[in-house]
Amino acid sequence: MTVFHQGYSQCPNGQTGGQTVYDTTIATPTGITSMQLKFPKFDPHSGLVTCIRLCVTITGVVDTMSLENTSSSAQTADVFYIRNDDITGPGLLSPISNSINYHYGQYSLGPNDFVMGSGSDFISISKDTILNGVSKCVTISDTAIISQFYGTDSVTYNYNITALVSPSSSGNYNFAVGTSAFANFKFQYCTCPSSTLPINIRSFNIKKINNDKAEITWSGFDNPNATYHYEIEMSRNGRNFTSVGNQSKEEFESSAYKFLYTAQEGGGTYYFRVKQVYSNGYVRFTDIKSIELENSDKLKINIFPNPSNGVVGIKFANNYSGKFLIKISNAQGQTVFSKEEEIYGGGIRYITTLQKGMYWLKLIDVTSHLSCVNQLLIK
Repeated sequence: MTVFHQGYSQCPNGQTGGQTVYDTTIATPTGITSMQLKFPKFDPHSGLVTCIRLCVTITGVVDTMSLENTSSSAQTADVFYIRNDDITGPGLLSPISNSINYHYGQYSLGPNDFVMGSGSDFISISKDTILNGVSKCVTISDTAIISQFYGTDSVTYNYNITALVSPSSSGNYNFAVGTSAFANFKFQYCTCPSSTLPINIRSFNIKKINNDKAEITWSGFDNPNATYHYEIEMSRNGRNFTSVGNQSKEEFESSAYKFLYTAQEGGGTYYFRVKQVYSNGYVRFTDIKSIELENSDKLKINIFPNPSNGVVGIKFANNYSGKFLIKISNAQGQTVFSKEEEIYGGGIRYITTLQKGMYWLKLIDVTSHLSCVNQLLIK
């Protein structure tokens, strides 16, 4: 009987550790030498992973093995069945492997009778179990490797079987092998519950200091006996966060931390949180705060006059300069004007004249591809 040793996390602050186990057995059809197996990734909102344990128990079967003497004289043959099972995938610096070199024989084979697959010159074996519940396990505890197991999709492992037969005697032979396996995979996450940071962070706040800049501040009850750092994370939808900076716990005096962020992804709502990351990979988060920012690189133009009696002029609101494609379309979506222009910030640039109607003017920076659209009324 194979025993799967379940692991439980040693969690900070005396929290109770847990484990999530996925247990599945696959049967490979005869002749199939490669299969994929998927396990769900761990949802980072559900807690923290401190270790991953993968155990594979293999029962290997020789479905068919045959050897036929094609020499004109009788032969005595030994047959060696050589097999290797490999599991590769995330977190495995080297494959989980199991190999066997199994001896069949000796076999006394008559001279070739020119009848394939039968007679005294032929031997065959079927349904022979040669790997009977052989187990191999690996435990992953490196936090840098564990990070790739967080997510909402899956991790994929490849199970590969290579097998061959080799006669160890003189003479000429035809030989073949068909192999299959029953492989039991037990995949376990050692977990700790997630928690926010009321114990180690206070006064978490965010304020706008410019149209495109935010200041994130917090104070920490820093623990001199623990190793950790802070990461500042940003999101545009309040769900998917990416790191935009980090600070060590020694970076600011009096445990008062500050981080400046400049908008890079257009105007709108920006969401922020602070993550505290311990050396063992344990993380805790602040609550989420949001603020409205504008991209400093965003194109901003004013149309003069607007409404107009026919003349169309534009002026940058932020001293932007460069080569631009100017496109004007009417209310039916038809392009009525299109031209590339070199435009420099400061002052009004007159573009064209139009007939009475409602129009849309689109300005595209040829280099950066930034663009803006303004409505124009010709009376």
